Amino acid sequence: MAGGSAAPVVAVITTDERQVACARALAARGWTVRWWGQPVEGLPGDGTAGALDGAAVVVGPVTGGPTAGLMTTAGATWVEPARWPLAAGMLYIGGRPGPAVEAAVAAAGGRVYDILTDEAFAEANAWPTAEGAVLQAQQLDRRVVGGRAAVVVGYGRCGRALARLLRGFGCSVTVVARRPEARAAAEAAGAVAVPLEGLREAVARADLVFNTVPALVLGDPELAALPPGALVIDIASHPGGVDWAAARRRGVRAHLELGLPARFFPVTAGEILAGRVVAVAQGAAAP
Repeated sequence: MAGGSAAPVVAVITTDERQVACARALAARGWTVRWWGQPVEGLPGDGTAGALDGAAVVVGPVTGGPTAGLMTTAGATWVEPARWPLAAGMLYIGGRPGPAVEAAVAAAGGRVYDILTDEAFAEANAWPTAEGAVLQAQQLDRRVVGGRAAVVVGYGRCGRALARLLRGFGCSVTVVARRPEARAAAEAAGAVAVPLEGLREAVARADLVFNTVPALVLGDPELAALPPGALVIDIASHPGGVDWAAARRRGVRAHLELGLPARFFPVTAGEILAGRVVAVAQGAAAP
C-alpha cells in the first residue's frame, strides 16, 4: 500500500450517507470498492459481511462503533466481528472501533487505525462542523444569524472556524479562551477575546453561544446569566460542556449537536474520509 503501488481492494461498511459517499470517492480514485450495509449504486456488494473477504482495507463507521446503522439498514445482515472474513494483514480504519473489532483484526494479523485520533481528519472536518453548527442554530431559531451577538467558547480548530464563519455573517463575535495566545489570535482575526473567567459576563450579552470545550464550562451561573431566548449550541464531544440539568431547570435552550459534518454535509464528509483513508493506507506499508 506504499505510494506508487496498485490501489488496494477496500470494503466500506456503509452505515450512513457519509460512508456511502466515501465508497464512491474511493472508487473515483481507482480503488476496487465493495460495500456492506446501505447499497452503493454501481459498486459490488450484497449487504453481507462477504464484502470484507480479501479486502486489504476495511473502512468502518466514524461514529457509533462497528454496529452503527447496520442493525437498521434494510437488507444488511449483521455479523459479529469475530466472524468477519478478514484478510491476513488487513487494515481497519474507523472511529473508536472497540475491543471486538480490535480482537478480530489482531487475530487476522492486521492493525486498527482510529480515525478520530487523526489530526488531519479533525482539521478537515472543522469547517463543515462550523457550518453545521450555524445551520442548526438557524433552523432551531428560524432566524438568520447575521448581525447577532455570538460567543464562541474555545479557540481550537472548530472555535477558529466558527469565529471566522460568524464574522463573515456579520455577527459581533466574542471568543472565550483560556490560553493567552489563543485570545491574541482571536483578536488578530477581528474578534473580541476574553479569558475563561469572563465567560459569565460574555454570555450575558449573547444571542448565540457556541461551545467547543469538552469540559463543564457552562454551569448554572453562566446559564443564569444568559438573556431570555438565547440559544446554546454545544459541539464538544459527549457529554459536552453544559450543565444539562441546570439548563433544563432554567428553561435554557441548549442543544448538544454531534456528528454535524455527516448529518448536514455527508458528501463533503465522505470525501474527507476517503482522502484520509488513502493517506493512511498508503502510509501503512511505508518504512
